[in-house]
Amino acid sequence: MKDEIIEAGKNLKTILIEYAEKDGSNEGWREVEPYSFREKSGVEYFYGFDIKKNGIRGFIIDSINDIQITNNSYTPRWEVEF
Repeated sequence: MKDEIIEAGKNLKTILIEYAEKDGSNEGWREVEPYSFREKSGVEYFYGFDIKKNGIRGFIIDSINDIQITNNSYTPRWEVEF
């Protein structure tokens, strides 16, 4: 999955992710602009701008169930770190 996120970020394409929240709920597909990876307390996070929620979000890599690269381009709001 990381490879798809990196590919999308390098090509400035949004991704659709299917993500499981900490409480186990699933909000369905989310369109996200990919920006970076970070590790906190041994947990790897993917950071991206969630278009629907209009803000930067951290997603636990292991909680991403599926990912799709879209054909939607974006203009970076910050440096893309891939």
